Amino acid sequence: MMSLPPRFFQHLLLLLFLSTYLSPAISAEDYKTFETKYTTIHYSNDKDIDKFIWRIGGKRLNLESDTTLAKYRIDRIMERVQTILDMHPEDMHIDIFLSNMYKKINKVAFYSYKKNAIYIVVDNANDGVLAHEMAHAVISSYFGTPPPAKMQEILAQYVDKQLWSDY
Repeated sequence: MMSLPPRFFQHLLLLLFLSTYLSPAISAEDYKTFETKYTTIHYSNDKDIDKFIWRIGGKRLNLESDTTLAKYRIDRIMERVQTILDMHPEDMHIDIFLSNMYKKINKVAFYSYKKNAIYIVVDNANDGVLAHEMAHAVISSYFGTPPPAKMQEILAQYVDKQLWSDY
């Protein structure tokens, strides 16, 4: 009788956990949205979007009266990522889901190629984390078939280091 490696069971348990506990958090129907040129940000409450914008931009903004600066900041990060990678996919647009639920699996953020979406823990968000995950999205959109995960990770880490290097 063949025995299965312990890693198999770890992956199986992670898959079961994700499908059981996080699937409700992934549904876009329960979220409010904030649109920018390159993104649709999904969030469950106004505090989350306010905190997210503050954490990536360093300023508290009144989203009820003026969203221009917040949209500019998010789109500027995306444009900076594309410039660093020298990859400018046509019709670049991604979904970003804000939640603190992903803390349960010890993730700050992750990109889903299948859903073309970034999932990010609001409490841990910053411009570097967002740029890193945006790099995965840009790379995946630029190539018909995404390159191997290790290559993507190297490029995304390069974006981390170069994000504001010329400022």
